[in-house]
Amino acid sequence: MRSIIGWNALCVLVLDLTSVVFASSASAPKAIGFEFERRKAPPGALTKRSNVNVPLLNTQNSFIYVANVSVGSPPQNVSMQIDTGSSDFWINTPDSMQCTQRSCPLGAYSANESTTSKYLSSDFIATYAIDGTATGDFITDDVSFSGVTVKGLEMGVGYNSTCLANIWGVAYPAAEAIVQNNPNGMYNNSVLQMVSQGLIQSPTYSLWMNDVAASAGTILFGGIDTAKFQGPFQVLPIVADPEDGKMDALMVNVTSISLSTGGAVPLSTNATEFPQAAMLETGTPTITVPNDVFVNIANQLNVTLVQGIALCDCALANSSTTVNFGFAGLNISVPLKSIVEIPTAVDLELFAHTSQQLPSGTCIFGIDPISSGNFATMLLGDSFLRSAYVVYDLANNQIGMAATNFNPKGSSIVEIAAGSGGIAAALKASASPSPTTSGSMPSASSTRSSAPAATTTSAGVSSIRGEWKQILAMWGVLTSVICSTML
Repeated sequence: MRSIIGWNALCVLVLDLTSVVFASSASAPKAIGFEFERRKAPPGALTKRSNVNVPLLNTQNSFIYVANVSVGSPPQNVSMQIDTGSSDFWINTPDSMQCTQRSCPLGAYSANESTTSKYLSSDFIATYAIDGTATGDFITDDVSFSGVTVKGLEMGVGYNSTCLANIWGVAYPAAEAIVQNNPNGMYNNSVLQMVSQGLIQSPTYSLWMNDVAASAGTILFGGIDTAKFQGPFQVLPIVADPEDGKMDALMVNVTSISLSTGGAVPLSTNATEFPQAAMLETGTPTITVPNDVFVNIANQLNVTLVQGIALCDCALANSSTTVNFGFAGLNISVPLKSIVEIPTAVDLELFAHTSQQLPSGTCIFGIDPISSGNFATMLLGDSFLRSAYVVYDLANNQIGMAATNFNPKGSSIVEIAAGSGGIAAALKASASPSPTTSGSMPSASSTRSSAPAATTTSAGVSSIRGEWKQILAMWGVLTSVICSTML
């Protein structure tokens, strides 16, 4: 009798544990996270919309952040520049002017070679101030990354292109290129398509670029990684574009800018200068600020403008001085090492073609003045974004922000559910105990030569989850059979 009771208790225990583990596997956060690479930008890789009136920036010394994806069937591997300043997902073709007469270092895609591509129209056109123009077709095709596949994603194909980069725009659909000529032509971009296909719960994503020396950062669709920020986290309203009043750009209000050189030094004497709308844009390597703020920074740090490019002493990179950006209830400090960049051989060659010569020890300063008369185009590009963990919520028109936690040892993923709670609700939920993974996100280089082999939803949580569910289910059945036989 004791033997039967013992077996019965053991079987109940095993079956209960199996159900608990199975439930835990099923409740993992529904978020898609993966690494993107930080690469040296080839000449012309900077992509800034033509309606953003800023000085011509030095692109030779910049870096871009790219994600490796596969498109179509059979898969064609390309790299995409992540851009929060636009909304279209579009790719160069091998026959474009850019690829045939120049180069396409991020790869190219042929719709004719994909059995899953479907033609929609010939209305695609995207124009950029620096990088040129791309025109061609709108099509749909399957796009795979981090082991998941977005089916039938609408995208542009640049048959006539002078743009170097393939662009993965993740802003509002209102920023799609087609809207300029057809206001009713908006479609589900990649973020909305992930929601519609149940891959994530909400049209949200988080960006973490790590420090200036890091070779990769991460993007997390549908969630927040609480291990990647520190200090207070503030949720800010996205503000309308001051130029046209539209909600078509990812802008928040900056309330102050100061220098910390042992004490905070305000950089604006104009009481009406702030708050000022600023776009948080990964497609821009530098920062642009109001002209009087730039003049004050230049005076404090001995920065000079030559041929429209801000130059400084390279020794500033070793300074403890920070440039501090104030928001409602939050301050983000950017160290000068994230702003000062060593000029490349290409930079030196460009200056050699002018009457200017760069003295030894001279570096590029990554803050520029806004063009005169253009209030709406303060830009917080990569030099700023490396110091901030930023969460974008396209449904609730909010941006969450905190100071970056550089080089953390793991991830703690919180799903952002659909609904008005958005970012704040997700952070509130994260206050309860939740598992922290010690693994890393899928490598940025894992898709260079082949389609992503492992599916990862939420950092370090492989969506071989489905396979584990099958194994656990089989284990439960097997345990039941053994137990019924023994009893």
